[in-house]
Amino acid sequence: MRKTYHSIKAIILLLFLITTTSVTLKAQAAKTYRVLVEDQFVPREVRVGFKAKYPNAFLVLWYTSHVTYWYEDYAPSWYGNWYPERQVIVHKLEKPAYYEADFQLTGNPSRALFNRFGQWFETRSRIKELPETVVQGLKNSEFGDWMWSEHKERVFIPGYEGEIYRLMVSNKRNSYIVRLNEKGEILQIKYE
Repeated sequence: MRKTYHSIKAIILLLFLITTTSVTLKAQAAKTYRVLVEDQFVPREVRVGFKAKYPNAFLVLWYTSHVTYWYEDYAPSWYGNWYPERQVIVHKLEKPAYYEADFQLTGNPSRALFNRFGQWFETRSRIKELPETVVQGLKNSEFGDWMWSEHKERVFIPGYEGEIYRLMVSNKRNSYIVRLNEKGEILQIKYE
């Protein structure tokens, strides 16, 4: 009886160790895209920079972020199924260098990226429809008969005169993120 008790105890201990190791490894593999942060922890320079850029915007949330996350589009909550699941950590949060504001701009959900000194990097706003010139440009391009994503954005970049539009195009084998100017000319094709 005593031997059976020790065997059961050993099996339970082994199962506990396997479960604990599995949970620990899974936690280590977790991805950090952006982390919600309360207003009081956002540097004053960032809040001032946001208010100067968007004085009438309705601020929803602040996140700590990183420019790598932003430019590599690590945002499953924003883009839905545009991208496959990522297995990378793009920044650590010991000392955040970038802050992302989620806000409403003229009724459209928007995101803007600022560095910790309040310098604005880029803003992306969801839109329902592309302008007709952009639609025609896309129809006349190599992606004219591809599927176009429902999610579309207008992008604002410092120093760029004019508007930029961004969406995903896909066919049975490939998916790309395409940026076009207001004339419908393709500016960038991002290959996944």
